Order: sequence, then structure tokens, then C-alpha cells
Amino acid sequence: MAPTLRQQQILSHLQVHGKAAISELAAHLEVSDETIRRDIRGLSANGLVEKFHGGVRFSTPRTEPPFERRLREAVEVKTAIARRAASYIREGAAVLLDNSSSACFLARELVHREPMTILTISLEIAQIFWSDDNRHRVILPGGEMRPSDRTLCGAGTIEFLKQFTPSYFVMSVVAGSPRGCFDFDLFEAEFKREMIPRADETILLLDSSKFEKSGLVHVCDWSQIDVLVSDQVPAEIVSEAEHCHLLLVPQEPDKS
Repeated sequence: MAPTLRQQQILSHLQVHGKAAISELAAHLEVSDETIRRDIRGLSANGLVEKFHGGVRFSTPRTEPPFERRLREAVEVKTAIARRAASYIREGAAVLLDNSSSACFLARELVHREPMTILTISLEIAQIFWSDDNRHRVILPGGEMRPSDRTLCGAGTIEFLKQFTPSYFVMSVVAGSPRGCFDFDLFEAEFKREMIPRADETILLLDSSKFEKSGLVHVCDWSQIDVLVSDQVPAEIVSEAEHCHLLLVPQEPDKS
């Protein structure tokens, strides 16, 4: 069964804070402790959270790994995907990058290009462009900084970015399935939903491991993705994303 709105709010709170006391969640959502306990029982039964005395935390297998660790994972394939995507993006374009580790790898490729206009909610990505002699124009929205991944978030963050119409919106997601693209975080899902129709083209960076994972919040359908960049795409995804421009990373020749 899909989580209720209040259960999604609990998960969103845990995404930021990692764990929380029952009383803290009750005060935050303005309901009773017993109401929170009922919501948590449902989430726990679905394997989404783990209960401990007086509180709750995310179930470790279903949470995204910490951002710094994600930057060190699958480096070769993420670098190859980033280079393939960079070759598609034209010189001098206005590019909106999300806060994913894949977008960080792309930023490292684009930083060497001719001056570009970069919009992002990621301070990590902004730092990559700022460190290159300030050649690029970098635009950041206002908002609260999320320390776990240096992401700017909040309703005002999305509202600010809604005034722009970039040439490309580049994003990644937690999971890709025949039903579409999925994330864990409510803010990130809303941010992506709002930005997709504002860009001339939406580019999805997705390494093949993401097709084996599951997410919680539906972000978009495959029909909303213009370009899919990956190292390998399952046949069932190819059939669902048949209108997408598919960019595959060249495979290393078998030396055996």
C-alpha cells in the first residue's frame, strides 16, 4: 500500500534528519503520539523504517547512501556517462543541474567548456564551477542548506527557479522502472516535476544499477524524458522510453 500524505511527511523528515523521536514527529506534524505510532507501524510493516525505543529511523537498505560515499561509488561508469552527456550539450548553453552525484560528475566535465550559465540547487556543483577562474555564470536560488549533501531546499527555492527556461535540465533519480522514475525525497521529486516542463530538453543520467532499485516517490513518466544517458538499459525500459534519445556509453572491448 502506498504511504499516506502524513507517512510521506514522516519519511521526508527522516530523509533530512536520519532519525527522530515520536514526540518530535508528533509536534512537527501537530498530531498525537499515538497517531504517529500508527503511521510508523504501517511504514515499518513495509520495511521503510525501523523502530527503536521512543523513535524511528530509516531502514538502512532502503535509504540512499550518504552523499560523500555516492561520489566515490561507480566512479568509472558515472564519469563515462558524464562525458557522453557533456558531448551532447552545446557550447554556451544554459544548464540546470540537480543535486545528484551524477550531476557532480557532469559538472566536472562541463567546467572545462566555453563559458556557460549554470543553475543548480547544489552548493557542491556551484563550487566546482566557481573554482574554475569564475568563467561561468552560476545562479543559485535562496533556501535552507541541507548539510547532508549541501543542497538548497524549500518552497522558495523552487519558486525562484520557476522563472528560468534553461536549454537543458539534467537530473538523476534513485530508481528507474517500467512505471517511470522514482526518488525518496519529496522536495527533490517536486523540484524535478516543476523543472522538467521549463527546460527545452530534460536529460536523465542513470547508471544501470538504478534499474535494479526501488524508490518511494514517483517523479515522472518516461514520456517526460527527452534524453536518457546510461551504460546499459533493460529492454523493458527501452520499450517504455521509445521516444527518448538514448545515449549509451561505449562498452569496453572484451579482452578475454
